[in-house]
Amino acid sequence: MCRFIAVVSEEEFDPAPYVEEVERMAREGKRPQHKDGWGIWIKNGKAEYLHKETLPIWERKVRNFPRANILFVHARKRGNGARVALENTHPFVSNGAVFMHNGTIDISHEESCGETDSEKFFMNILHRGLWNVLCEIEKYSFKSVNSVLYLNGKVYGIRYAKAMEDYYSLYLRREDGRIVLSTEGPGEEVKNKSVVSIDYGEYEVLPFCPGMFR
Repeated sequence: MCRFIAVVSEEEFDPAPYVEEVERMAREGKRPQHKDGWGIWIKNGKAEYLHKETLPIWERKVRNFPRANILFVHARKRGNGARVALENTHPFVSNGAVFMHNGTIDISHEESCGETDSEKFFMNILHRGLWNVLCEIEKYSFKSVNSVLYLNGKVYGIRYAKAMEDYYSLYLRREDGRIVLSTEGPGEEVKNKSVVSIDYGEYEVLPFCPGMFR
């Protein structure tokens, strides 16, 4: 159970206001407090930056960040079993892909470094393909697979909650030429069982499984 925000922009921007937005959600938003670690991933035209801490985001040691074209920020509220530890802190990064999750899913993968179901879900997506995993999601027991994925130059916002839909929510908004996905508003709520595909200045909302087009 977590709070997160993702921002995509053609022009570089200051991440600080969005980190502060996640801090507010984590400390004062729905079902607080999300205090079991936090992480940030930034991509700009020159480099990538990843930083994680096991502290609550409102006690973070880092206050200054590089400017971003793509930003992921995540505050964790641990589930049963997975310790408060850096290896269990989102976002997860592997082979150029980046992932953060809000929910629970009973899924396994032998190449996970940490203990979280979130990282195992991510490993399945990388090894089996995003749409293959999503189209087979009903095989697994889950409350929510709400997540954000950076893969092959695109950002995907995934929304499918089977329980607590008000908490496992996802919102979409445009501001200052940016596209923002967040676990809490403002913005337009993303319809349950859908995927937002973002390619910098443009986005489209797709069915959760492409087979629904048929």
